[in-house]
This record gives sequence, structure tokens and C-alpha cells, in this order.
Amino acid sequence: MASTPLKQEAPLILFAGGGTGGHVFPGIAVAENLASRRPVSLLWVGSTRGIEREIVRRFKIPFVGIPAGKLRRYIAFRNFADIFAVAAGILRSLSIIRALRPRLLFSKGGYASVPPVIAAWLRGVPVVTHESDADPGLATRINARFARTILVPYPATVRQFPVKLQSRVEVTGNPIRREILTGREEIGLGVAGFNPADRRPVVMFLGGSLGARQINRLVASLLGALKPGWRVIHQTGDLLRKGGRSDDLELPPPDQNYFRGAFFQDELPHLLTCADVVVCRSGAGTLWEVAALAKPMLLVPLGAGSRGDQDRNAQVFEQAGAARIFRSDATLAEDVATALEQLCLNPGLRAEMGRNAHRLIHIDSSDRIVAILEELLDSP
Repeated sequence: MASTPLKQEAPLILFAGGGTGGHVFPGIAVAENLASRRPVSLLWVGSTRGIEREIVRRFKIPFVGIPAGKLRRYIAFRNFADIFAVAAGILRSLSIIRALRPRLLFSKGGYASVPPVIAAWLRGVPVVTHESDADPGLATRINARFARTILVPYPATVRQFPVKLQSRVEVTGNPIRREILTGREEIGLGVAGFNPADRRPVVMFLGGSLGARQINRLVASLLGALKPGWRVIHQTGDLLRKGGRSDDLELPPPDQNYFRGAFFQDELPHLLTCADVVVCRSGAGTLWEVAALAKPMLLVPLGAGSRGDQDRNAQVFEQAGAARIFRSDATLAEDVATALEQLCLNPGLRAEMGRNAHRLIHIDSSDRIVAILEELLDSP
């Protein structure tokens, strides 16, 4: 990255967000794009306890941690303690902003973004906040009140904000990491150990960076039936670190038709490129990265215990003919097996769903966002 972190001659841009990878990776895509266009200093502000520290440092962006309390829509004793954590985070963010005098703050949402956004507003630093989901999260709804510009993925998302804020909202789509577009099928097949002469389709199961127990159970149930017609790539998450075993399931060992890994990083673009169908959750970042490669999707959104954002994200893609949604845990394996059988026999349907997915997104979303940031940087 061509940034010049924390040097006074380059304008400092603060990035804020965290809690999940979905609140970090899109921000990194924007940071890398901006730094490739002009000299800038970058600093990521996130929770001292969040996964953002590890992710951001992997991309060589300086990081500073602050106290941050989680934001909940329900009554809980922890809310009381977290009020003090948010207050402490605002004070720490004020100290950072006072000392470093940034030109701009870009927020990617998540509970860790709220203290620095409020602090930036208090210090008169322009705030741009971006929401990845079809339905804005609580952090974005709070941050929007302090933001000069609010960026959203879809036109329908604009109506999710109060009327008095809608004039500040711009539809940009979701930024996609550049490396996702650089995958090569032959490399992906090599990583998976698949024979390139084998023309059977490849299905990829993505459980998220920490895995998804429901999807792991799905793979364990389906693998034997899938192997005759499919080759299988499987991101297991932490399950693999336990030898492919958890308390309630055991995965078979990899073979010439089945490749698995705890979580995919540098190899992910290549593995996605060689996949013909992707079975995954419906986090916004995952949906857009898979759609950027024009892959059809079978979606298993998070249900109970979530705020419903994944279900609404999935509906956008299903309504566009780019994906199918599966919600019932009782019949999940049977339903997904039926859908995969249909897709296996119908490459034309796979191609049509992939085209629909690609048409739904803006491949240049990162460029659109960077143009907005540059306009603010160039203003007096």
C-alpha cells in the first residue's frame, strides 16, 4: 500500500469500524484504493478487544485501540457497563483526534465505530459513514446523525433513514477487495488438489472466517451424496483446528474430491474463481464478493439471535434471481441437496443466476466511495 502513515506532510484519514470482518474488509478496500491514488496517512481506530486489530495489521495499516461497548436493542445488565465503555472510547478518540488532527473520518460501522464518529463530530472533522447491509445496523443509524455523507448499497436502503437525513445519503454499493478479482481457476484447482481434466462442477461451502456450525453440519450430511456429481471446497472455521471434530459432528478426511481449510486468505480469490456454486451465509461483504465473480449462491442466513440483516440481504439477491434462500434447519440438507442436483444438471441455470448476481452489484463501488472522499479532501 502506497500510504505514508502518520507523516504530517500527508493528510491523515481515520478509518473506524470493527466487531466482525464485515466491518473491516470493505474499509480496507477503500483505504487501499485511496492510498493508491494520492499520498495519505492512514490510521484505523477500533476496539482493543475486537478482531479488527489482527485484520488491519495484516494489511500494514497502523491501528490504535479504544474502549468500546457493544450496542444492543434489548435490555441487558451489560448495557449499563457498556455506557461507560462508550464514554471512555469517546474520550480516547477525542485525545487521538486532538493530537493528530485528521482531515476526515471514514466509518464502516460496527459498535467500535461509534465513539470515534462522535469524537470527530465534536472536533469538527468531517465524517463519512458507510453501511453494507440492506437494512442499516444500529451503529450506522447512530453514526448517520453525525455524518456529513451517508453511503449505502441499494436505493431502497435510503428509505431506511429518517427523512431529514435522506438528502445526505448516496448509493455507492459495497466496496470489493481488489484481490478478489484476480483469482485464477487453474491455481484454485491446484490449491484444492483437484484434477483440472475433471469437468465435474465445484461447490464451495463458506462458513465465514470463524466457521458456521450449521453449514459444517450441512457438509457432513451431504458430502457422501455430493461426491459422485460434485467436487467440494469447504471453509470449516475453527472446527478444523480440532482435527475436523466438534462435540456433535466429525468431518471425513480430505481426498481428491473434497478440500477443506480452517479459513481461506490469499487463496480465497482462486478458490472462488474455480467454484461453480457457492453455499454461504448472507453477510453483505460475502454476497458482493461472490457476485463480483458472477457465481450463483445458495444462502443460509443467520436466523435466531441475529437482527435479521442477513435475511434481508439474502432477499435482495433472491428477488434478483441470483440466489436461493434456505431457512428451515429441519429440512436444510434435503432442500440444499435438491437445489444442487438441479444446478448440477443445468449449467445454463448456473450461468443465468451468476449473471443476475453480477448485474445487481456495482463493481466500481470502491472507486465511487474514494471519489467522494477525495472531494472532501480537496475542499477548503
